Amino acid sequence: GERVPDAGAALLGGTPVSSLGTRERRSVLLVAAHRVDLFDGSVRFNVDPHGGHDDDALTRVLAASSADDLVTVHPDGLERRIRASGSLSGGQRQRIAFARALAHDAPVMLLQDPTSAVDSVTEEAIARGLRAPRHGGASRTTVVITSSPSLLAQADHVVLVVDGRTVATGTHSQLLERADYVEAVLR
Repeated sequence: GERVPDAGAALLGGTPVSSLGTRERRSVLLVAAHRVDLFDGSVRFNVDPHGGHDDDALTRVLAASSADDLVTVHPDGLERRIRASGSLSGGQRQRIAFARALAHDAPVMLLQDPTSAVDSVTEEAIARGLRAPRHGGASRTTVVITSSPSLLAQADHVVLVVDGRTVATGTHSQLLERADYVEAVLR
């Protein structure tokens, strides 16, 4: 069932989330969970399952998610066929799913550990690449649940949660002065 907070309110654009219908919620909020689901089909279909994005837009989100190598090094490019299970590594799967989330371009996007299956170099590239497609003309909010120093360093605002409670807020560099933050992030 639907969970309502014990205190406070969960709002999207000033409207309580609980008052929004499923369709309205999905048009405003995208949750990209840690578990990655892909489809049998092309990279294009996995990133843009409903169509509507041109090659340039898909190339941009693939680059932002550091998944562009999956098409640039393959002769079929965006039409490269992948299987739902077994044809890509965990990191490659995660990068394709992240590209799909970026292509969806929801006003509010919640990412859960979007770089947990990639190496540190790729994680750094994804952290840098995340800002461009989510900043610009349209107002976009991106919430990332992570302990990745690379992602946290790119965040405008970091919230340190310990045992379900907010204990500090600030930028990554400001919070590095706290022992509990250093323990959570740099352990």
